[in-house]
Amino acid sequence: MIEYSLGTLPFRDGVVFLFPNHLCCNCGKTTDLTTIEQDTRRTAYMVGAGTEITFQLPLPFCTDCTPTASRRPKSVLNWLLIFIAAFAVSALALIVIGDMVLNSPLIARYLLPFALALAALACAGMVALTRPKGKQTSYFQPVRIPRLKQEFVSGAVTAIGFSFSNLAYAKAFALVNRESIAKKLVTLEGI
Repeated sequence: MIEYSLGTLPFRDGVVFLFPNHLCCNCGKTTDLTTIEQDTRRTAYMVGAGTEITFQLPLPFCTDCTPTASRRPKSVLNWLLIFIAAFAVSALALIVIGDMVLNSPLIARYLLPFALALAALACAGMVALTRPKGKQTSYFQPVRIPRLKQEFVSGAVTAIGFSFSNLAYAKAFALVNRESIAKKLVTLEGI
C-alpha cells in the first residue's frame, strides 16, 4: 500500500486542484464546518496484483456529517462477502433450529431457499441501515476518486477524476478548478 498526502504525491503537467471550504461536502450546510482529511483510497488492479494509493483529501464537513468522512464505500466484493457470511450463519441457524428445536423435515428439505431468503433479508437490512440521514447525500464518503491516470515508471499523476455525492459541492469544486478541468487534468465523474 502506498500512502500519499496531497503535498507528497508527485503530480505532472500542472495537475492542481482545490476543495471549496464554504459548504459541507456531504449535506451542503454552510455553518459549523470543520476541515477533515478524508482518507480516500484508490485501488488499481493489474494482472495478478493491485496497488492502493491513499489520498488525504482536506474536505469540509458539518458536525452531523463528520462520521461519513471515515466510512469507506462498500464494493461489490464487500457485499458478496457479507451475503456469503449471512448465508452461512442463516444455514447454520436453520440446521440447529430444525434439528434441535423443531425437529422439522420441512426445514431440512428447504434449507437452501430458506437460508438464501434469510441472507437476502439480512443484506437488505444492512442496506437500509446505510441510507443517508437528513440532508446527507451519502452515508459513506461523499468524495471519491474513480479515475487516476499515472505515469508507469515514476507513478506521477497526470490526471485525476473526482466524483461527488453532493451536486452543489461538485458545482463549487468545478468553479474553483475550472482551469484544471478545461485542461482535462482534473475531471468530474457522474455530473
